[in-house]
Amino acid sequence: MSAAQTILSPEAVTGAHGSSLQRFVGRHCVATLILGDSETMELPAADALITDPPYGIGFAHGGGCVTGAARGTRFAGAAIHGDDKPFEPARWLGFGIVALWGANHYASKLPDCACWLVWDKRDGIDSNDQADCELAWTNLRSPASLKRHMWNGMLKDSERGEPRVHPMQKPVVLMAWTMEQCKVPIGATVLDPYMGSGTTGIACLRTGRNYIGIERDAAHYKTACDRIAHELDGALL
Repeated sequence: MSAAQTILSPEAVTGAHGSSLQRFVGRHCVATLILGDSETMELPAADALITDPPYGIGFAHGGGCVTGAARGTRFAGAAIHGDDKPFEPARWLGFGIVALWGANHYASKLPDCACWLVWDKRDGIDSNDQADCELAWTNLRSPASLKRHMWNGMLKDSERGEPRVHPMQKPVVLMAWTMEQCKVPIGATVLDPYMGSGTTGIACLRTGRNYIGIERDAAHYKTACDRIAHELDGALL
């Protein structure tokens, strides 16, 4: 067996309800990617739920806090599945560890919690017509935490020179930080029911956690599969 087969072993199968499933087996962890609707399918077991769901802000139509320059990007008019209706978080609150990004848009539907995670996207740079920060609700009993990481168009503290592949894409380092703040154990399994382009999956692979991602948009699903495959292939170098 070659080194490539040992370290990177993608498996394509058909899952429940005919959903497409791709499994990537790395040295220390497994990433399972499912094409399907997480809001209606039977959910797999997981130790933690870390996700960036649709906020219900009508991104494609410039709704919510997405204005001006944001509508002038390559993603202008790009619809996000589920973003045209209010987000309902109740389905995701029963997991042992939970972090939901964008929760300030649906906070009235969440239990009270002191441990909000704050991502400062400007890090000292002047504001523009986009949000200065983003917030994640957690079910943790600990103080609120802040992460400063520049992510403003071409001004980025990480992933410089890499094109954005999803309109709501977040930095890999942010999702890795989220798991650290939530104290997700190494070797645990993280469920991401709104996978998008697979950023949380990459963060899991880099930090030694298993990953299950679910995405209902076929184009974003393919992007996530490609990114995860590339990430694991990079381990061969």
